[in-house]
Amino acid sequence: MPNKLLLSLTLASLLASHTLLAQENVDTDLDGFDMQEVPDGAFDELDGFGDDDSINEATPQVHEEPSDLSLSANVAFKTAYGIYTHSVNADKLDSVDYEGFNQAQTSIYLQADYKINSDWKVRVSGDAFYDAVYDLRDEPYSQDILDTYRTQLRFDDTYIQGRLTRDIDVKIGRQIVVWGKSDNIRITDVINPLDNRLPGMTDIEDLRLATTMAKLDYYIGQWNFSSMVIAESRIFLEASPRGEYFPVDNIFPVAPNPFIELVQPNTSWDNLQYALAANGVFSGWDLSFYGADVFNSKWYINPETKKREVSKIQMLGSAINIALGSWLVKSEVAYINGVRYNSTTDEKQRLDTLVGAEYMGLKDVVLSIELANRHIFDYEEQMGRAEYMGKSVSKPDFIQENEVQTAMRVTRSFRNDSINTTVLLSMFGEKWQYGGFFRVSVDYDVMDAVVAHFGRINYIDTSEADVRPFTRAIRDNDKVFADITYSF
Repeated sequence: MPNKLLLSLTLASLLASHTLLAQENVDTDLDGFDMQEVPDGAFDELDGFGDDDSINEATPQVHEEPSDLSLSANVAFKTAYGIYTHSVNADKLDSVDYEGFNQAQTSIYLQADYKINSDWKVRVSGDAFYDAVYDLRDEPYSQDILDTYRTQLRFDDTYIQGRLTRDIDVKIGRQIVVWGKSDNIRITDVINPLDNRLPGMTDIEDLRLATTMAKLDYYIGQWNFSSMVIAESRIFLEASPRGEYFPVDNIFPVAPNPFIELVQPNTSWDNLQYALAANGVFSGWDLSFYGADVFNSKWYINPETKKREVSKIQMLGSAINIALGSWLVKSEVAYINGVRYNSTTDEKQRLDTLVGAEYMGLKDVVLSIELANRHIFDYEEQMGRAEYMGKSVSKPDFIQENEVQTAMRVTRSFRNDSINTTVLLSMFGEKWQYGGFFRVSVDYDVMDAVVAHFGRINYIDTSEADVRPFTRAIRDNDKVFADITYSF
């Protein structure tokens, strides 16, 4: 696929000089939907502006108090079109063809915020969707695929937040906590699991899943100290086995049918998760320290239960941002203990590091690059391939001792931010030899409260099949996509 990589990089270069997007650095924590009261007389200075003689000066003025309850919602329609002919289980009776239109999703998001008093507030939100394509197309979709992609109904951010003292806040319920400085690669950001059902299609900031926890914040000077007890044993959402994004028969040497069960951890005292953070904000730079005992973001095959499970990991990390004129330099480091893999019996330790930079010296343009490496201590050779020393590895990991990832993003806004464009290239391997993806997208404010989003994604395969079979298996999943959202 070198031509495909060259085409993608050429397109990225053209778009970088012509269509870039404003920085997408949204804080998904949703902390503090503060509803500030307007003091009486705040607009007195505007009295008499554009006076109308027909108005009787003696007419009493009615001042409406802001409501303690605010409601918001949006409705969206999403569609995607598979560019290339590609099927999953092509040589079997249950083969599914993903060429052409393979998404026709209608979704709704609802949010209610209620201000109890000046110190306490409540948020309840949730979303639902229905994808009609699974009823319109005559394909033998498995029940796993239908359960994963056809419908959804769930609570999102749902919490109560308030102030215990002048320096201490508390927040209890389903919420999102963002750690780290990177916009594209997760290093220290280990608190919330991700929605991995459509890899590469959406930025990380829109993939985090809210998790039930009790969070206590203490503020002193320029520092904020946070402690969390995570009660909900929520893990990532994965692409459906034998679906378009997880064709297990093309990845594993022998894939049972049905595929190996993924065990969802029980919510129990034994599965409580804990986290601590310290964040300091200073003039021109900020610094954070993290510690967590949480579930890993990846599964492993337990040799005893013969099922896929998620283990607990312990992470110590730090992150820093430094502003230098038009540049923003960032770095993250995380030492992780207790990582489990398929092809080894012992737990491993891993050191994850990241360096990156953003340049904002051009009008309405942000250029960024991030480089990460994940180093596995006590690495064993059989972890890397499906075969080792002439023998087949029944439960391979397809992972290298040093996993290098590069992410390059170019963003630009036009017409007073009514048009925003993004170009993103994410590649694996120190020489990009393990493939990745390229995505270009445009957001257009059609009118008040109506936003259109469209683009294209290319999955790039530059790896050997026995080293990165996952990349090879989804290389023909390239799509054009579009959605339109109405907010009210």
